[in-house]
Amino acid sequence: MYDGNFDLDGYYRDGHHFSETELVLKILLNIVLNALTLVATCQVFAAVTFSDVKVWLDEYAQAPSDGLAPGNYDRARLQDLNAYIAPGFIESFDFPELDIEIEETRSHAPHQSFQEATALYADQATINEDGQIEGYTAGQPFTRQAIDAALSGAAGLMVAWNRIYRWQYQGYRAPETTMANIESVLDGGAGDLVEGLVGGGHVDRYFQVFYHRVYLSKLAWLPTKGYRMDVTDSDELLYKEFMEFLAPFDVAGTKFIIERPLVHAEGEKVNSYLASERRVRRLSAKERADHFMGTVFTFDDFEGFSGLVTDNTWELLGHKVIPAVLNSKQAIPLSHGPISSIPLDRWQLRPSYVLQAIPKFENHQYGRRLMFVDEETFGIGLALVFDRNDELYKAFMVVHKSSDKSEQSELALSVPRWRSSIAINLRDNLATVAIAGPPTEFVPMKASRVNQLFSISNLSGGR
Repeated sequence: MYDGNFDLDGYYRDGHHFSETELVLKILLNIVLNALTLVATCQVFAAVTFSDVKVWLDEYAQAPSDGLAPGNYDRARLQDLNAYIAPGFIESFDFPELDIEIEETRSHAPHQSFQEATALYADQATINEDGQIEGYTAGQPFTRQAIDAALSGAAGLMVAWNRIYRWQYQGYRAPETTMANIESVLDGGAGDLVEGLVGGGHVDRYFQVFYHRVYLSKLAWLPTKGYRMDVTDSDELLYKEFMEFLAPFDVAGTKFIIERPLVHAEGEKVNSYLASERRVRRLSAKERADHFMGTVFTFDDFEGFSGLVTDNTWELLGHKVIPAVLNSKQAIPLSHGPISSIPLDRWQLRPSYVLQAIPKFENHQYGRRLMFVDEETFGIGLALVFDRNDELYKAFMVVHKSSDKSEQSELALSVPRWRSSIAINLRDNLATVAIAGPPTEFVPMKASRVNQLFSISNLSGGR
Protein backbone atom coordinates (compact mmCIF):
# COMPACT_ATOMS: atom_id res chain seq x y z
CA MET A 1 0.00 0.00 0.00
CA TYR A 2 1.19 3.51 -0.85
CA ASP A 3 1.00 6.21 1.88
CA GLY A 4 1.06 9.19 -0.48
CA ASN A 5 4.62 10.33 0.20
CA PHE A 6 6.66 8.60 -2.51
CA ASP A 7 7.31 9.76 -6.03
CA LEU A 8 7.68 7.08 -8.72
CA ASP A 9 11.47 7.34 -8.77
CA GLY A 10 11.91 6.63 -5.04
CA TYR A 11 12.28 10.21 -3.83
CA TYR A 12 10.34 11.47 -0.84
CA ARG A 13 8.13 14.46 -1.46
CA ASP A 14 10.32 16.70 0.72
CA GLY A 15 13.27 16.00 -1.56
CA HIS A 16 14.93 13.26 0.50
CA HIS A 17 16.14 10.21 -1.44
CA PHE A 18 15.81 6.87 0.34
CA SER A 19 18.64 4.39 0.65
CA GLU A 20 17.87 0.77 -0.18
CA THR A 21 17.52 -0.05 3.53
CA GLU A 22 15.18 2.89 4.11
CA LEU A 23 13.04 1.86 1.15
CA VAL A 24 12.71 -1.70 2.50
CA LEU A 25 11.72 -0.38 5.94
CA LYS A 26 9.24 2.01 4.34
CA ILE A 27 7.65 -0.82 2.36
CA LEU A 28 7.38 -2.97 5.49
CA LEU A 29 5.76 -0.08 7.35
CA ASN A 30 3.24 0.32 4.54
CA ILE A 31 2.39 -3.37 4.77
CA VAL A 32 1.77 -3.09 8.52
CA LEU A 33 -0.33 0.06 8.07
CA ASN A 34 -2.31 -1.69 5.35
CA ALA A 35 -3.11 -4.61 7.65
CA LEU A 36 -4.07 -2.31 10.53
CA THR A 37 -6.31 -0.26 8.25
CA LEU A 38 -8.13 -3.34 7.01
CA VAL A 39 -8.71 -4.58 10.55
CA ALA A 40 -9.80 -1.14 11.77
CA THR A 41 -12.34 -0.72 9.00
CA CYS A 42 -13.60 -4.33 9.18
CA GLN A 43 -12.68 -4.90 5.55
CA VAL A 44 -11.31 -8.39 6.06
CA PHE A 45 -13.50 -10.70 3.99
CA ALA A 46 -13.70 -14.46 4.07
CA ALA A 47 -12.03 -15.98 1.04
CA VAL A 48 -14.39 -16.74 -1.83
CA THR A 49 -13.91 -20.27 -3.14
CA PHE A 50 -14.68 -21.97 -6.41
CA SER A 51 -17.62 -23.66 -4.68
CA ASP A 52 -19.07 -20.23 -3.85
CA VAL A 53 -18.77 -19.13 -7.47
CA LYS A 54 -20.28 -22.42 -8.66
CA VAL A 55 -23.32 -21.82 -6.42
CA TRP A 56 -23.67 -18.36 -7.97
CA LEU A 57 -23.39 -19.83 -11.49
CA ASP A 58 -26.15 -22.32 -10.75
CA GLU A 59 -28.40 -19.75 -9.07
CA TYR A 60 -28.19 -17.19 -11.87
CA ALA A 61 -27.70 -19.46 -14.88
CA GLN A 62 -30.90 -18.16 -16.47
CA ALA A 63 -30.21 -14.43 -16.00
CA PRO A 64 -30.98 -13.07 -19.51
CA SER A 65 -28.97 -10.78 -21.78
CA ASP A 66 -31.82 -8.26 -21.63
CA GLY A 67 -32.16 -8.48 -17.86
CA LEU A 68 -30.80 -4.98 -17.22
CA ALA A 69 -32.36 -1.89 -18.75
CA PRO A 70 -29.87 0.22 -20.75
CA GLY A 71 -28.55 3.11 -18.71
CA ASN A 72 -26.05 3.99 -16.01
CA TYR A 73 -25.63 1.92 -12.87
CA ASP A 74 -24.07 3.53 -9.81
CA ARG A 75 -23.32 2.19 -6.35
CA ALA A 76 -26.97 2.49 -5.31
CA ARG A 77 -27.91 0.08 -8.11
CA LEU A 78 -25.02 -2.35 -7.58
CA GLN A 79 -27.36 -5.04 -6.27
CA ASP A 80 -28.97 -5.13 -9.73
CA LEU A 81 -25.66 -6.53 -11.03
CA ASN A 82 -25.52 -9.43 -8.54
CA ALA A 83 -26.91 -11.85 -11.12
CA TYR A 84 -24.18 -10.93 -13.61
CA ILE A 85 -20.98 -10.38 -11.59
CA ALA A 86 -19.49 -13.21 -9.51
CA PRO A 87 -19.07 -13.09 -5.71
CA GLY A 88 -15.54 -12.14 -4.73
CA PHE A 89 -15.32 -9.96 -7.83
CA ILE A 90 -18.41 -7.79 -7.47
CA GLU A 91 -16.84 -6.28 -4.33
CA SER A 92 -14.36 -4.54 -6.66
CA PHE A 93 -17.33 -2.56 -8.02
CA ASP A 94 -18.46 -1.38 -4.58
CA PHE A 95 -17.16 2.20 -4.42
CA PRO A 96 -18.87 5.62 -4.31
CA GLU A 97 -17.93 6.79 -7.82
CA LEU A 98 -19.11 3.64 -9.62
CA ASP A 99 -20.46 4.41 -13.09
CA ILE A 100 -21.28 1.42 -15.31
CA GLU A 101 -23.12 2.20 -18.54
CA ILE A 102 -25.11 -0.73 -19.92
CA GLU A 103 -26.00 -0.62 -23.62
CA GLU A 104 -28.18 -3.01 -25.59
CA THR A 105 -26.45 -6.23 -26.55
CA ARG A 106 -25.61 -6.14 -30.25
CA SER A 107 -24.15 -8.51 -32.82
CA HIS A 108 -20.42 -8.52 -33.56
CA ALA A 109 -20.31 -11.12 -36.33
CA PRO A 110 -16.96 -12.03 -37.93
CA HIS A 111 -15.97 -11.04 -41.46
CA GLN A 112 -17.81 -12.64 -44.38
CA SER A 113 -14.69 -14.58 -45.42
CA PHE A 114 -14.58 -16.23 -41.98
CA GLN A 115 -18.26 -17.11 -42.19
CA GLU A 116 -17.72 -18.65 -45.64
CA ALA A 117 -14.79 -20.75 -44.41
CA THR A 118 -16.90 -21.87 -41.44
CA ALA A 119 -19.68 -22.98 -43.80
CA LEU A 120 -17.14 -25.02 -45.80
CA TYR A 121 -15.20 -26.69 -42.98
CA ALA A 122 -17.16 -26.55 -39.69
CA ASP A 123 -17.23 -29.80 -37.68
CA GLN A 124 -14.76 -31.51 -40.02
CA ALA A 125 -11.97 -31.19 -37.45
CA THR A 126 -11.45 -33.73 -34.68
CA ILE A 127 -9.65 -33.65 -31.34
CA ASN A 128 -7.20 -36.43 -30.48
CA GLU A 129 -6.66 -38.09 -27.10
CA ASP A 130 -4.01 -35.49 -26.18
CA GLY A 131 -6.45 -32.64 -26.74
CA GLN A 132 -4.86 -31.50 -30.03
CA ILE A 133 -7.12 -30.42 -32.88
CA GLU A 134 -6.62 -32.30 -36.16
CA GLY A 135 -8.00 -31.85 -39.67
CA TYR A 136 -8.75 -28.15 -39.23
CA THR A 137 -8.57 -25.88 -42.29
CA ALA A 138 -10.06 -22.42 -41.61
CA GLY A 139 -13.08 -20.66 -40.08
CA GLN A 140 -14.69 -21.65 -36.79
CA PRO A 141 -13.77 -25.29 -36.10
CA PHE A 142 -16.88 -26.38 -34.18
CA THR A 143 -20.52 -25.31 -34.39
CA ARG A 144 -22.84 -24.60 -31.47
CA GLN A 145 -24.73 -27.79 -32.30
CA ALA A 146 -21.59 -29.93 -32.04
CA ILE A 147 -20.61 -28.31 -28.74
CA ASP A 148 -24.07 -28.81 -27.24
CA ALA A 149 -24.08 -32.47 -28.28
CA ALA A 150 -20.69 -33.28 -26.74
CA LEU A 151 -19.83 -34.37 -23.21
CA SER A 152 -18.49 -31.60 -20.96
CA GLY A 153 -14.80 -32.49 -21.44
CA ALA A 154 -14.99 -32.70 -25.23
CA ALA A 155 -17.22 -29.61 -25.35
CA GLY A 156 -14.66 -27.70 -23.28
CA LEU A 157 -11.93 -28.57 -25.76
CA MET A 158 -14.14 -27.50 -28.67
CA VAL A 159 -14.74 -24.09 -27.11
CA ALA A 160 -11.03 -23.77 -26.30
CA TRP A 161 -10.06 -24.42 -29.93
CA ASN A 162 -12.80 -22.11 -31.21
CA ARG A 163 -11.23 -19.49 -28.98
CA ILE A 164 -7.76 -20.10 -30.46
CA TYR A 165 -9.10 -19.95 -34.03
CA ARG A 166 -11.53 -17.04 -33.61
CA TRP A 167 -11.66 -14.34 -36.29
CA GLN A 168 -8.49 -12.21 -35.98
CA TYR A 169 -7.75 -11.13 -39.59
CA GLN A 170 -3.92 -10.94 -39.80
CA GLY A 171 -3.30 -9.85 -36.22
CA TYR A 172 -2.79 -6.39 -34.80
CA ARG A 173 -0.21 -3.84 -33.70
CA ALA A 174 -0.28 -1.68 -30.55
CA PRO A 175 2.55 0.79 -31.16
CA GLU A 176 2.59 2.34 -27.70
CA THR A 177 1.01 0.51 -24.80
CA THR A 178 1.32 1.65 -21.20
CA MET A 179 1.43 -1.17 -18.65
CA ALA A 180 1.01 0.17 -15.10
CA ASN A 181 1.34 -1.67 -11.78
CA ILE A 182 -1.10 -0.17 -9.26
CA GLU A 183 -1.19 -0.52 -5.49
CA SER A 184 -3.70 0.83 -2.99
CA VAL A 185 -3.28 4.12 -1.13
CA LEU A 186 -3.66 4.23 2.65
CA ASP A 187 -6.53 6.74 2.72
CA GLY A 188 -8.21 5.29 -0.37
CA GLY A 189 -7.16 8.25 -2.49
CA ALA A 190 -4.85 8.65 -5.46
CA GLY A 191 -1.07 8.85 -5.63
CA ASP A 192 0.87 9.05 -8.89
CA LEU A 193 -1.19 7.75 -11.82
CA VAL A 194 -0.81 7.58 -15.60
CA GLU A 195 -3.17 8.62 -18.39
CA GLY A 196 -6.33 6.54 -18.41
CA LEU A 197 -6.32 5.78 -14.68
CA VAL A 198 -8.94 8.10 -13.18
CA GLY A 199 -9.70 6.45 -9.84
CA GLY A 200 -7.57 5.78 -6.80
CA GLY A 201 -4.34 3.92 -6.20
CA HIS A 202 -0.71 4.64 -6.91
CA VAL A 203 1.38 3.53 -9.88
CA ASP A 204 4.36 1.78 -8.37
CA ARG A 205 5.97 1.18 -11.78
CA TYR A 206 4.96 1.41 -15.41
CA PHE A 207 6.29 0.35 -18.79
CA GLN A 208 5.93 1.60 -22.36
CA VAL A 209 5.67 -1.32 -24.78
CA PHE A 210 5.51 -1.86 -28.55
CA TYR A 211 3.53 -4.98 -29.46
CA HIS A 212 2.75 -6.71 -32.76
CA ARG A 213 1.12 -10.07 -33.54
CA VAL A 214 0.90 -11.51 -37.04
CA TYR A 215 -1.02 -14.65 -38.02
CA LEU A 216 0.71 -16.88 -40.54
CA SER A 217 -1.81 -19.66 -41.18
CA LYS A 218 -5.49 -20.67 -41.00
CA LEU A 219 -6.30 -17.31 -42.62
CA ALA A 220 -9.92 -17.42 -43.81
CA TRP A 221 -9.41 -14.42 -46.10
CA LEU A 222 -6.69 -16.22 -48.15
CA PRO A 223 -8.53 -19.21 -49.69
CA THR A 224 -6.63 -18.95 -52.99
CA LYS A 225 -3.31 -19.25 -51.12
CA GLY A 226 -4.15 -22.28 -49.04
CA TYR A 227 -5.25 -20.09 -46.12
CA ARG A 228 -1.69 -19.13 -45.18
CA MET A 229 1.00 -16.56 -45.87
CA ASP A 230 3.99 -17.36 -48.05
CA VAL A 231 6.47 -16.98 -45.21
CA THR A 232 8.90 -19.17 -43.32
CA ASP A 233 7.22 -21.63 -40.92
CA SER A 234 3.63 -20.83 -41.94
CA ASP A 235 3.08 -24.58 -42.26
CA GLU A 236 4.08 -25.04 -38.60
CA LEU A 237 3.10 -21.84 -36.79
CA LEU A 238 -0.23 -20.12 -36.17
CA TYR A 239 1.28 -16.73 -35.33
CA LYS A 240 4.32 -14.83 -34.14
CA GLU A 241 4.46 -12.01 -31.63
CA PHE A 242 7.03 -9.26 -31.18
CA MET A 243 7.22 -7.21 -27.99
CA GLU A 244 9.73 -4.48 -27.16
CA PHE A 245 9.99 -2.46 -23.96
CA LEU A 246 10.58 1.21 -24.72
CA ALA A 247 10.69 2.55 -21.13
CA PRO A 248 11.74 2.90 -18.36
CA PHE A 249 15.45 3.09 -19.02
CA ASP A 250 16.42 0.02 -16.99
CA VAL A 251 14.39 -2.32 -19.24
CA ALA A 252 14.41 -0.33 -22.50
CA GLY A 253 15.52 -2.56 -25.35
CA THR A 254 14.23 -5.77 -23.75
CA LYS A 255 12.47 -7.77 -26.47
CA PHE A 256 10.46 -10.93 -26.86
CA ILE A 257 9.55 -13.02 -29.89
CA ILE A 258 6.89 -15.65 -29.27
CA GLU A 259 6.17 -18.43 -31.77
CA ARG A 260 2.82 -20.19 -31.37
CA PRO A 261 2.87 -23.66 -32.99
CA LEU A 262 -0.10 -25.29 -34.67
CA VAL A 263 0.62 -28.42 -32.63
CA HIS A 264 0.43 -27.22 -29.04
CA ALA A 265 2.23 -30.24 -27.60
CA GLU A 266 5.39 -28.98 -29.32
CA GLY A 267 5.42 -26.09 -26.88
CA GLU A 268 5.47 -22.37 -27.50
CA LYS A 269 8.87 -20.82 -28.09
CA VAL A 270 9.41 -17.62 -26.09
CA ASN A 271 12.74 -16.01 -26.93
CA SER A 272 13.87 -12.95 -25.00
CA TYR A 273 16.65 -10.41 -25.45
CA LEU A 274 17.70 -8.65 -22.27
CA ALA A 275 19.49 -5.43 -23.12
CA SER A 276 21.33 -5.46 -19.79
CA GLU A 277 22.79 -8.91 -20.53
CA ARG A 278 23.13 -8.47 -24.31
CA ARG A 279 22.10 -12.03 -25.03
CA VAL A 280 19.14 -14.00 -26.37
CA ARG A 281 17.68 -16.81 -24.31
CA ARG A 282 14.57 -18.99 -24.33
CA LEU A 283 12.11 -18.94 -21.44
CA SER A 284 11.27 -22.23 -19.78
CA ALA A 285 7.76 -23.56 -19.22
CA LYS A 286 8.10 -22.71 -15.52
CA GLU A 287 8.94 -19.09 -16.32
CA ARG A 288 5.75 -18.83 -18.37
CA ALA A 289 3.81 -19.40 -15.14
CA ASP A 290 5.71 -16.69 -13.24
CA HIS A 291 4.64 -13.06 -13.08
CA PHE A 292 5.66 -11.25 -16.24
CA MET A 293 8.11 -8.37 -15.66
CA GLY A 294 6.80 -7.92 -12.12
CA THR A 295 3.16 -7.42 -13.21
CA VAL A 296 0.03 -9.28 -12.10
CA PHE A 297 0.03 -11.03 -15.50
CA THR A 298 1.80 -14.25 -16.40
CA PHE A 299 2.59 -15.11 -20.03
CA ASP A 300 -0.57 -17.23 -20.11
CA ASP A 301 -2.90 -14.51 -18.79
CA PHE A 302 -3.02 -11.99 -21.62
CA GLU A 303 -6.45 -11.65 -23.26
CA GLY A 304 -7.87 -13.73 -20.40
CA PHE A 305 -5.96 -16.80 -21.60
CA SER A 306 -2.96 -16.90 -23.91
CA GLY A 307 -1.61 -20.32 -23.03
CA LEU A 308 -1.55 -23.68 -24.80
CA VAL A 309 -4.67 -25.82 -24.97
CA THR A 310 -2.83 -29.09 -24.34
CA ASP A 311 -1.24 -27.74 -21.14
CA ASN A 312 -4.66 -27.84 -19.46
CA THR A 313 -7.59 -30.13 -18.75
CA TRP A 314 -10.81 -28.57 -20.05
CA GLU A 315 -14.48 -28.74 -19.12
CA LEU A 316 -17.51 -26.77 -20.27
CA LEU A 317 -19.50 -25.95 -17.13
CA GLY A 318 -22.43 -24.26 -18.84
CA HIS A 319 -23.53 -20.84 -20.06
CA LYS A 320 -23.68 -17.46 -18.33
CA VAL A 321 -24.48 -13.90 -19.35
CA ILE A 322 -21.85 -11.46 -18.06
CA PRO A 323 -21.09 -7.75 -18.57
CA ALA A 324 -18.13 -7.01 -20.85
CA VAL A 325 -16.77 -4.01 -22.74
CA LEU A 326 -16.95 -4.97 -26.40
CA ASN A 327 -17.76 -1.56 -27.83
CA SER A 328 -15.72 0.98 -25.85
CA LYS A 329 -16.77 4.62 -26.14
CA GLN A 330 -13.48 6.04 -24.84
CA ALA A 331 -10.71 7.49 -27.04
CA ILE A 332 -8.26 6.43 -24.32
CA PRO A 333 -9.49 3.55 -22.14
CA LEU A 334 -10.44 4.81 -18.66
CA SER A 335 -10.47 2.81 -15.42
CA HIS A 336 -11.92 3.94 -12.10
CA GLY A 337 -12.32 2.50 -8.62
CA PRO A 338 -10.07 2.28 -5.53
CA ILE A 339 -7.12 0.97 -7.57
CA SER A 340 -8.27 2.27 -10.99
CA SER A 341 -9.06 -1.22 -12.25
CA ILE A 342 -12.75 -1.12 -13.28
CA PRO A 343 -13.44 0.14 -16.83
CA LEU A 344 -15.27 3.48 -16.88
CA ASP A 345 -17.01 2.60 -20.09
CA ARG A 346 -19.97 1.19 -21.99
CA TRP A 347 -20.75 -2.48 -21.24
CA GLN A 348 -22.95 -5.10 -22.86
CA LEU A 349 -24.49 -8.22 -21.33
CA ARG A 350 -22.84 -10.98 -23.37
CA PRO A 351 -23.98 -14.63 -23.53
CA SER A 352 -20.86 -16.66 -22.74
CA TYR A 353 -19.59 -20.19 -22.37
CA VAL A 354 -18.34 -20.96 -18.86
CA LEU A 355 -15.06 -22.72 -19.54
CA GLN A 356 -12.83 -24.31 -16.92
CA ALA A 357 -9.11 -25.01 -17.43
CA ILE A 358 -7.00 -26.86 -14.87
CA PRO A 359 -3.22 -26.69 -15.46
CA LYS A 360 -1.51 -30.05 -15.96
CA PHE A 361 1.77 -28.64 -14.58
CA GLU A 362 1.63 -29.81 -10.95
CA ASN A 363 3.66 -26.89 -9.58
CA HIS A 364 1.60 -24.22 -11.33
CA GLN A 365 0.56 -21.36 -9.02
CA TYR A 366 -3.02 -21.57 -10.35
CA GLY A 367 -5.43 -24.28 -9.31
CA ARG A 368 -7.99 -23.54 -12.02
CA ARG A 369 -9.06 -20.82 -14.42
CA LEU A 370 -12.71 -20.00 -15.09
CA MET A 371 -13.20 -18.21 -18.42
CA PHE A 372 -16.34 -16.56 -19.75
CA VAL A 373 -15.96 -16.99 -23.51
CA ASP A 374 -18.22 -14.88 -25.70
CA GLU A 375 -20.52 -17.18 -27.68
CA GLU A 376 -20.28 -14.98 -30.79
CA THR A 377 -16.74 -13.56 -30.88
CA PHE A 378 -15.02 -16.23 -28.72
CA GLY A 379 -13.14 -13.47 -26.94
CA ILE A 380 -12.83 -13.70 -23.16
CA GLY A 381 -14.73 -10.95 -21.39
CA LEU A 382 -13.74 -12.16 -17.93
CA ALA A 383 -11.45 -14.79 -16.46
CA LEU A 384 -11.40 -15.73 -12.78
CA VAL A 385 -8.34 -17.53 -11.43
CA PHE A 386 -8.29 -19.68 -8.30
CA ASP A 387 -5.18 -20.66 -6.34
CA ARG A 388 -4.13 -24.15 -5.30
CA ASN A 389 -6.49 -23.91 -2.31
CA ASP A 390 -9.39 -23.20 -4.69
CA GLU A 391 -9.72 -19.64 -3.37
CA LEU A 392 -10.41 -16.77 -5.76
CA TYR A 393 -7.06 -15.15 -6.53
CA LYS A 394 -7.19 -13.00 -9.68
CA ALA A 395 -9.58 -11.52 -12.22
CA PHE A 396 -8.80 -10.55 -15.81
CA MET A 397 -10.85 -8.31 -18.10
CA VAL A 398 -10.33 -7.19 -21.69
CA VAL A 399 -11.70 -3.99 -23.24
CA HIS A 400 -12.45 -3.91 -26.98
CA LYS A 401 -13.71 -1.35 -29.48
CA SER A 402 -15.97 -2.53 -32.30
CA SER A 403 -16.70 -0.87 -35.62
CA ASP A 404 -20.13 0.21 -36.76
CA LYS A 405 -21.97 -2.43 -38.78
CA SER A 406 -21.43 -0.40 -41.97
CA GLU A 407 -17.67 -0.71 -41.51
CA GLN A 408 -17.51 -4.40 -40.68
CA SER A 409 -17.26 -5.46 -44.33
CA GLU A 410 -13.72 -4.04 -44.37
CA LEU A 411 -11.15 -6.62 -43.27
CA ALA A 412 -9.15 -4.25 -41.08
CA LEU A 413 -12.27 -2.99 -39.29
CA SER A 414 -14.07 -6.30 -38.85
CA VAL A 415 -12.21 -7.42 -35.71
CA PRO A 416 -13.03 -6.04 -32.25
CA ARG A 417 -9.94 -3.93 -31.57
CA TRP A 418 -8.01 -4.50 -28.37
CA ARG A 419 -7.94 -1.38 -26.19
CA SER A 420 -7.03 -2.49 -22.67
CA SER A 421 -6.30 -5.51 -20.49
CA ILE A 422 -6.82 -5.46 -16.74
CA ALA A 423 -5.38 -7.90 -14.21
CA ILE A 424 -6.50 -7.67 -10.58
CA ASN A 425 -4.85 -9.52 -7.72
CA LEU A 426 -7.97 -9.73 -5.55
CA ARG A 427 -6.13 -11.27 -2.63
CA ASP A 428 -3.45 -8.58 -2.29
CA ASN A 429 -5.43 -5.62 -3.70
CA LEU A 430 -3.04 -4.98 -6.60
CA ALA A 431 -3.65 -4.45 -10.29
CA THR A 432 -1.87 -4.16 -13.62
CA VAL A 433 -3.65 -2.19 -16.32
CA ALA A 434 -2.39 -2.26 -19.93
CA ILE A 435 -3.71 0.63 -22.03
CA ALA A 436 -3.34 1.13 -25.77
CA GLY A 437 -2.40 4.78 -26.31
CA PRO A 438 -2.70 5.27 -30.07
CA PRO A 439 -5.51 3.10 -31.47
CA THR A 440 -4.72 -0.53 -32.18
CA GLU A 441 -3.73 -0.95 -35.82
CA PHE A 442 -4.54 -3.74 -38.27
CA VAL A 443 -1.76 -3.35 -40.80
CA PRO A 444 -1.37 -5.83 -43.68
CA MET A 445 2.21 -7.10 -43.80
CA LYS A 446 4.25 -8.34 -46.71
CA ALA A 447 6.04 -11.64 -46.32
CA SER A 448 9.47 -9.99 -46.43
CA ARG A 449 8.57 -7.68 -43.54
CA VAL A 450 7.22 -10.57 -41.47
CA ASN A 451 10.44 -12.52 -41.92
CA GLN A 452 12.45 -9.45 -40.92
CA LEU A 453 10.55 -8.23 -37.85
CA PHE A 454 9.77 -11.61 -36.33
CA SER A 455 13.16 -13.25 -36.89
CA ILE A 456 14.88 -14.46 -33.73
CA SER A 457 18.24 -13.68 -35.31
CA ASN A 458 17.23 -10.01 -35.35
CA LEU A 459 16.24 -9.81 -31.68
CA SER A 460 19.43 -8.00 -30.75
CA GLY A 461 18.89 -5.40 -33.50
CA GLY A 462 16.29 -2.69 -34.06
CA ARG A 463 12.82 -2.88 -35.56
